[in-house]
Amino acid sequence: MKYAFLWILPVCFLLSGFNLPNEKKFLAQKAANIEVFDAYGNRFELYSLLGKTPLIVSPVYTRCHSLCGVISNGVKNAITALDGLGKDFAMISFSFDSSDRQTNLAAYENRWEMDGVSWKTLSASAENIRQFLSSIDYQYDYDPATKEFNHPSVLIVLTPAGKISRYIYGINPSKKDIRLAVMEAMAEKTRPGIIKGFYLRCFGYDPVLKTYKPDWRFIISTSAGLLMISLVTGLFIRSFIVTKNQHG
Repeated sequence: MKYAFLWILPVCFLLSGFNLPNEKKFLAQKAANIEVFDAYGNRFELYSLLGKTPLIVSPVYTRCHSLCGVISNGVKNAITALDGLGKDFAMISFSFDSSDRQTNLAAYENRWEMDGVSWKTLSASAENIRQFLSSIDYQYDYDPATKEFNHPSVLIVLTPAGKISRYIYGINPSKKDIRLAVMEAMAEKTRPGIIKGFYLRCFGYDPVLKTYKPDWRFIISTSAGLLMISLVTGLFIRSFIVTKNQHG
């Protein structure tokens, strides 16, 4: 229990200075389709990255000397462990610093060994940044004394149609939460297979703890049902064998 408290404490500290996204209001709403630019100087609409798979957005700023590096490290560890980048989902680190230029984005991508395709760093004009972050209810502020941005650690999962499917909180996001959030988001386009569908059904999102928890009622009832089917099937087979032997 004490270890759980130690894990929750830094998360609460990172989020304490900001209002959490209003999930009741913003979940299932569409993120703004703004013009963005990447580390290669290309300009395009954000939605051009959507359509096939979910998109995970990690708000950062490239010249951050503290939290952003911790965030990117935690995200990189989780994404690497999932092994679904580029296949099950795409990823962007979105800089909300309007003074960032192409070279800043390129340096950030290089630092975190992003491939620039499945995971890239993007930014936009000041107005487009405000529009996009407002549409996903992500809050931050600038401290002129330190010349740093204060901001929470949140991942935003968008469906292939650009709708906000889930918020994932913390500097070390759970790969289980990311996997389940991606599966939920992808269900907008295609129905999950039997195994993925069953795995997804075994968990439910807890809006208080901001994480997925096992749905023990479903797991127990399903296990009991499968056990009953196995017993009935076993008895039927046994009865069939006995009857066949008696008439053999």
